[in-house]
Amino acid sequence: MRRPKAPGSPIDLARVREWATEFSGYRHAVGEDRIRAWLKQFQKRDRDLAARVLDSVDFVTHEQMSAAFRQILPSLEGWHITPSKRRGRWRFIAYSASAGESGDSMLHKFRHANNLASRSHNELFVHRSDLLREGLGKDDTVVLVDDFVGTGSQVCEAWGTTFGELLAEVGKVYLVVVAARGQAMERVREETDLEIIPHIELTGKDNVFACNHFNNRDRSCLEHYGKKADPKIPKGYGDCGLVMVFAHSCPNNTIPILHAKCRKWEGLFRRYD
Repeated sequence: MRRPKAPGSPIDLARVREWATEFSGYRHAVGEDRIRAWLKQFQKRDRDLAARVLDSVDFVTHEQMSAAFRQILPSLEGWHITPSKRRGRWRFIAYSASAGESGDSMLHKFRHANNLASRSHNELFVHRSDLLREGLGKDDTVVLVDDFVGTGSQVCEAWGTTFGELLAEVGKVYLVVVAARGQAMERVREETDLEIIPHIELTGKDNVFACNHFNNRDRSCLEHYGKKADPKIPKGYGDCGLVMVFAHSCPNNTIPILHAKCRKWEGLFRRYD
């Protein structure tokens, strides 16, 4: 979480333009007019708090995601860009329960970020349905790719229902992600055989309801607006209270005032069309 400006800082043209520039890469346009419309959903006395929330947003660009994947792959034990120098066989798979999820787009980004897009590297990238006939064993490595792990629930469920059985004979299985919460990582390690490798590790200080940037009055106010945006998860899924946004989507672990769309609320970073 980024440090917001001091309470009472003016919400002037320069500040609004700074936000618009920062968020310009989001999949749905986030311009100055939309930012002002979002702020107007708050009562006047609460707009300073809303502005500080925008200051604190961790916006992860496409370039930053690619850079994360470029840094992670060379750090994995046994990997080398030259096939003869690798330890065993390597396969890369999207960690998705069904087609069209974030893992698919992340695998594409991962491949290009690591200069593996040419046809000569096609055998490295397989679909989940190909795993059994690959015949991978204890000397081989599978790298699963996704963007984010918030609570670990989806990761553990997918492992228990699908991937765990398919990868039971594989020597090393990594889950590579751009970001993950520390608590979720602990759960994944306890409930699966995955070695999770994040580029960014989030802690309790990244929760707006637990960090030092917002006081008790702020937290109560954010929960109040969160209930308008999404009564079921006013603090974000799993009460994670995050302010993280990826250029391609916003996790539901992020507070709903930033992404929810309903009759009573219009978030800046809509998750769906």
